[in-house]
Amino acid sequence: MSDNFRAAAFGEILWDILPEKKCLGGAPLNCAGNLNRLGVQASIVSALGKDDLGNEAFSIIKNEHIATDYLQLLDAAETGYSRVVLKDGIPSYEFNFPCAWDLIELPDAVVQKFCAEHWNLFIFGSLAQRSETSRNTLRKLLSGIRADTVFFDVNIRKEFYNADIIRDSLGYTDILKMNDEEVPVLARIFDRTGSSDSEFINWLIKKYEMKGIIVTRGKEGPAAYFNGSVFEQQPSPVPVIDTVGAGDSFSAGFLSAFVRGKSVQTALNVGTTLADYVVSHNGALPEYDENLKALLAGLLG
Repeated sequence: MSDNFRAAAFGEILWDILPEKKCLGGAPLNCAGNLNRLGVQASIVSALGKDDLGNEAFSIIKNEHIATDYLQLLDAAETGYSRVVLKDGIPSYEFNFPCAWDLIELPDAVVQKFCAEHWNLFIFGSLAQRSETSRNTLRKLLSGIRADTVFFDVNIRKEFYNADIIRDSLGYTDILKMNDEEVPVLARIFDRTGSSDSEFINWLIKKYEMKGIIVTRGKEGPAAYFNGSVFEQQPSPVPVIDTVGAGDSFSAGFLSAFVRGKSVQTALNVGTTLADYVVSHNGALPEYDENLKALLAGLLG
């Protein structure tokens, strides 16, 4: 399925520690892992501690064939983790802070190397911007990057964001993804609470000259606002085991189709198909079965 497309994902690598086990995750890594499986060569820009969790994470990342050219291994920081508590299949998170991915700091020569490369996709979120160090590194990359599409998954987590981070991030964004609970948060930031969701979304697209905005809506399925139209996709009625990583798998599925020039509707279909599979399995990056592989190959052509 490989077509020589390249993506870089910036941000957190962390272990989701569940009551019964632990799973490697973090939105950028989850997205990179799925993109790699979908034929888009993905690199992760992040940091791990030189500890047991970091060593195990690095081994898994290599086994997933995610490129590690921009992955730092730090002596003086512990690897990130979050304790995940599931209630009715919905996760809540408690993060360690500070940790390795709060300290992403690439030397100038490495930043120049990164910005000299051509990327089809660059993916980032808000959580990794909770620290000044990682936030400054991200700004250096965004300011010089050669990317066809910059994808911002706002991915708001507790208090780890502010209006300045959101506004600044949108200035670099081609495609924004948020869930239906994050739409009113952004509307408050921009003092647009009197508008309908669709009015606010279309206003935001115009203000920041974006290609489009995707809103995920749980069981209602995603809606994508592109080219003055709204596209929707209904999820399949699958049994929900857990929703950890569902949004990240959707992002990867959508983007893997988008970079191939597929229609927005097809991209929504790919993203929803993959997310349906992930929520019906344990963990953020479950192994794909043969039926899913065949279905995705057909959709991606």
